[in-house]
Amino acid sequence: MEVWKSRNFKMNVLGIDYGLKNVGFAIGEEITNNCSTYFSKRFKNKKELIKEIKNLIAEWDINTVVMGLPLNIDNSESEMSLEIRNFSIKLEKDINIKINFVDEKLTTYEAKQIMKDLNKNEKEIKKNNHGLAAKLIVDSFLREKR
Repeated sequence: MEVWKSRNFKMNVLGIDYGLKNVGFAIGEEITNNCSTYFSKRFKNKKELIKEIKNLIAEWDINTVVMGLPLNIDNSESEMSLEIRNFSIKLEKDINIKINFVDEKLTTYEAKQIMKDLNKNEKEIKKNNHGLAAKLIVDSFLREKR
């Protein structure tokens, strides 16, 4: 038996869809396999972003962080995936939590399609697509953990 299961370890997951302008966040729980909260936010700089991440970790008792990694179709690193990996190195040191990655080639596109299917207008899509993409990242991570 795995130690964390024998101690009723509860995994609270913070999903991050990292963008250069907007960042999406989602909060999920392993016990329910559910992502209850997601949103997008714009940041002036990385210092402000890290402060927000620390606040979310404290507020939601987060013990697992997962970031989407937009690899190329052939699974090679993209320019953005390298940016995310570099950011995650600093973030790991600041929050003292290991960063996990999920391949998110198409999550932003999928999020936009979901919102279009829900008849959301372009303004709503632009405002919320990174948050929904973060939810899809958490959902994918939790599915892999089952």
